[in-house]
Amino acid sequence: MKKNLVIGIATVLAISESAHAANLAMITSPPTLFSFFVMLVAGFCLFGSFQVFNQVRGGMLSKSWLMFLIGFILLAVSQFLNIATAMEFFIIPAMIVPLLLFLMTGVFAYGVYMARRTLS
Repeated sequence: MKKNLVIGIATVLAISESAHAANLAMITSPPTLFSFFVMLVAGFCLFGSFQVFNQVRGGMLSKSWLMFLIGFILLAVSQFLNIATAMEFFIIPAMIVPLLLFLMTGVFAYGVYMARRTLS
């Protein structure tokens, strides 16, 4: 019992941070609106690529469509983190969003390479 209490207190003290209200007015700024629009488009593309992936599952193009699906997931997550950071829901390092976008670009390029290699 004492061990759990000590672990609980240590956890609370280790992750304590000042609480601030979210800046909901930031959603109307043009960069945040554009990020929101890109996130919506990425969601629709994610749905479409998932449908195509289910249709070609087990086929020769399934791995390339899996790469496209992962790329759209990375794009949607990066835009969500961009919006959440702009609205000050939580703070993340500034390097995370560009890193996710870089990974997305690499995954898309690899998916195109795999599709081109399969179709040629």
